[in-house]
Amino acid sequence: MATDAPPAWFARALASPGRSRSVEVAGCPIHYLQWGDPGRPGLLFVPASGGHAHWYDHVAPFFADRFNVVAIDLAGCGDSGRRETYSTELIVAEIMAVCADSGMLAAMVPPTLVGHSAGAQFALRAAVAHDRDLLGVIAIDGLRYARLAKDHAVKALEGGERPAPRPLHVHPSLEQAAARFRLRPEPLAPIDAPHVLAHIARHSYRPVAGGWAAKFDPAQAGTIALALELTGALRHLACRSAAIYSEHTHVADETAAEAIAAASGGRTVVFTIPGTTHYPLIDSPFAFVAAVKGVALSWIAAAGGG
Repeated sequence: MATDAPPAWFARALASPGRSRSVEVAGCPIHYLQWGDPGRPGLLFVPASGGHAHWYDHVAPFFADRFNVVAIDLAGCGDSGRRETYSTELIVAEIMAVCADSGMLAAMVPPTLVGHSAGAQFALRAAVAHDRDLLGVIAIDGLRYARLAKDHAVKALEGGERPAPRPLHVHPSLEQAAARFRLRPEPLAPIDAPHVLAHIARHSYRPVAGGWAAKFDPAQAGTIALALELTGALRHLACRSAAIYSEHTHVADETAAEAIAAASGGRTVVFTIPGTTHYPLIDSPFAFVAAVKGVALSWIAAAGGG
């Protein structure tokens, strides 16, 4: 993990921590972090599977000048509670409850949802169900449109080969737990972001009897699917939509723009961030901020809101 002094931009970002808040949804406390003025247009980030709100600590402050920014911990993730059973319907309810509790639904401009990896399909499901309450939805390297041979998840998600949940692994200390932290799936190109990864790792474990264990409840991963039907649903959304891909990704290839344009009737913005892996908010945070901010602000301007 990182040992040298962090870059100045990273230190500045962490010096503006999100406000910790919580709202109860179907008997489960849902935690989220909030930056910026609640009266501004909302921008809600839905993390990847196993991810949590602190994945956005280093990028969220760069949106706060123009947005009411929120990063959510879905049930079973981060500092939210756990459920006996998880469902996509409950996840949609969690996302919309946080939109309401954070003030986004009361603002003059409707909010934009931004989902990364599996979080993209959760954000899209929320948009399908509540499109008239939203300005738009942005899928970050998570909208599948075909069964690609390089996509390791196809067999696991459609072939009934999901691995059994691993037994709880208790680490003697937080330092030892953080040292074992790894991104899953493994990025297809090296990531040189030790301070970002170390920060995420430190927030990925909770104290338990005998030491530290992962905050993520593996049972929550059962809500993930290939979700190919969501590509076709883009055509019917009342809100705007965008699909942003990484250059080194397992979920898309050179056919992405054409395939999604055909499925959405040309209504969905599609582009790739060069040089990035499946984790652009980690390996290329400035490009990630510019891409998401540019899309969302263009939608606000087109809607006459800024």
